[in-house]
Amino acid sequence: MRALRAGLAIAAAAALAPAHAEDILQVYRDSLTSDPVYQSARAQYEASIEALPQARSGYLPVLTGAASAFRNDVQFENVQSLAYNTTTYAVTLSQPVFRLQNWIAIGEAKQQVVQAQAALASAGSDLILRVSQAYFDVLLAQDNVALSESQMAAISEQLAQAKRNFEVGTATIVDTLEAQARYDQASAQEIADKNNLEVKRRALQQLLGKLPEHLSPLKDPLVLAPPQPNDIEAWVRTAQDASFTVVSAKAADEIAREEVNRQKAGHLPTLDLTGSYSKGYNPTISNAAIVGPRTINSAIGLTLSIPFYEGGLIQSRVRQALANRDKADQDLENTVRTVAQSVRQNYLNVTSGIAQVQALERALTSTQSQLDSTILGRDVGVRTSVDVLNAQQQVYQTRRDLQQARYNYVLNTLRLKAAAGQLAESDVESVNRALTR
Repeated sequence: MRALRAGLAIAAAAALAPAHAEDILQVYRDSLTSDPVYQSARAQYEASIEALPQARSGYLPVLTGAASAFRNDVQFENVQSLAYNTTTYAVTLSQPVFRLQNWIAIGEAKQQVVQAQAALASAGSDLILRVSQAYFDVLLAQDNVALSESQMAAISEQLAQAKRNFEVGTATIVDTLEAQARYDQASAQEIADKNNLEVKRRALQQLLGKLPEHLSPLKDPLVLAPPQPNDIEAWVRTAQDASFTVVSAKAADEIAREEVNRQKAGHLPTLDLTGSYSKGYNPTISNAAIVGPRTINSAIGLTLSIPFYEGGLIQSRVRQALANRDKADQDLENTVRTVAQSVRQNYLNVTSGIAQVQALERALTSTQSQLDSTILGRDVGVRTSVDVLNAQQQVYQTRRDLQQARYNYVLNTLRLKAAAGQLAESDVESVNRALTR
């Protein structure tokens, strides 16, 4: 019994991090600049938003300049040959006056920017979840290692006592063999737990590019609060407007609808304002009585282009756009339903998680009382050492389950907000306040 309580004390002491331990807020902020997945998403965002200025350029003037210089050598039969230089400098300006396709493309580009913004926000939300998962995975792995070590100490004491009792003839060899078997099983579990801890630490290192030495653990007891608002359908309604996945799907649907209009506009004429100014030098046209070798040309006018028939290309593109619009409609509906299901699932995970943590806290108290009574029964001869080992196993397993449930509750709370498009750094700060300093 003393060994068991000492082992539990070791587990509790192991959970207390040093003063210089890193908390989840610090880890998250470090990951903002070190996580390659998020940095890739940010670079993708910067590339995607360029769609808008590119689309706007289709309705802005185009100014081009050109220059040429040639050396000419002309041979004539029975006439003196000519060798001369010609130069030309020209500037051309084109301004779209009516190009409906280009105007609609600007609207599509605005929706592409909305998609890019939603994708970046989703990547930020995903980063919070990945950091939180990795952070609490390490804490849980540390808890399991501490519990394995304390369980080994308790079973080791049971094994030593069983051997002493066998030697003096107050116990059978069965007690010794059972304790040895439990000790070997606990040893194997300890090895697995230590390996798992190293794996989880390396997963956190992948996010940060470094390996934190100590992490701040959750407070014990953990404050359990239901979702606010405490209404599952209210969360679903919020997600239908704010979920980054839904926002992106709505933008894609709007783009598909605009694309139908853009392709139909291919039947319409286009009108451009065009102007040009050029200067040239050609000595062969020089005539003192009429013109000189230098010329200046300027022109301005309107160019109307009417597409009569292009081999059915425009009609085919319209049909393609209509099919893509129908697909986008169905994708949007599926996204809305999927997000609603995810919100409901995570909401129930939070509420049931609270009940599970509370049940496991009561179970831990019950199993500890059972262990105390079993040890007392063994001492008076009505229970065996095997019963004590079984009771110890229940205590440690319940403690493992309780730690897992506590971390799951926190993570499910974050997942619920992420599904509803409400997850932000303020939520990380809230979790951070639940950590032991």
